[in-house]
Amino acid sequence: MTTLFSAPTRIEAWLQASEYLLDAEHDLNVILSIASPATDGAGGRSIRSRIDAFYASEETEPLHTVAETIFPGWQYTHRGLRGVFDTYPKDYDVLKSRDPRRWGTYAHRLLRRRTANGEIVNPLARLIEKMRSERNQDRRGPFKACYEIGIAEGEYDVPLYNTTDDQGRRRGLPCLSHVSFKLYDESVHLTAIYRSHDYRYKVPGNLLGLARLQACVAHEVGVPIGTLVVHSTYAYMDLSKGKTKIKALLNDLRSIIAMENAREVAQ
Repeated sequence: MTTLFSAPTRIEAWLQASEYLLDAEHDLNVILSIASPATDGAGGRSIRSRIDAFYASEETEPLHTVAETIFPGWQYTHRGLRGVFDTYPKDYDVLKSRDPRRWGTYAHRLLRRRTANGEIVNPLARLIEKMRSERNQDRRGPFKACYEIGIAEGEYDVPLYNTTDDQGRRRGLPCLSHVSFKLYDESVHLTAIYRSHDYRYKVPGNLLGLARLQACVAHEVGVPIGTLVVHSTYAYMDLSKGKTKIKALLNDLRSIIAMENAREVAQ
């Protein structure tokens, strides 16, 4: 079974899927298709504040904290790629040493990978450099369409599941399995695949982090940000604390969006 939710913004896509999962509780192959992942949409600041207040009331991590596990957005905003490629890994090593049993973060796996011969590589740096190189090539020849398909079929894929490190885990392992970038129509598009996805506590922050990662790649390549597609191969709504509070949150967010949309129309 596959269920698709298409929306202009991250929040609206999450809202649609969450309202569905409030009744279904869990499902296979829930897909979010987001046309403009770079924007929070109408009432974005109020919406993020309301979501963070909800997470604080349930004693879980705020949006920004979850987003930073996907991509170190703070470092990129303040220090650019130097902060992402150099400063973040050093900070991560300090944090990791305090709890060596943890599997780590997605961001670290994007930035540090050990090859079969023991070489440490930076997958994200290589990906950006490939995209820059391909974009600068002359594409006026007869193989333009075929060439672009070749790019889309795997040259910009970054696997996040590590068979050697993760195969023995049953719980607590990475839920984000794979991210695939496409340089298509002069925009950077991103598809992310999750093996298991918590729509109550993780998805809003995950979407924010993915959008920041996508925006970084697009900016470094010199093209606009395109669409964001998130495929949750198993999606669920954590109902261990009931439906009442999460349903109230979703209703509040709907009201904020409707109010802001009406205000824009009136102006």
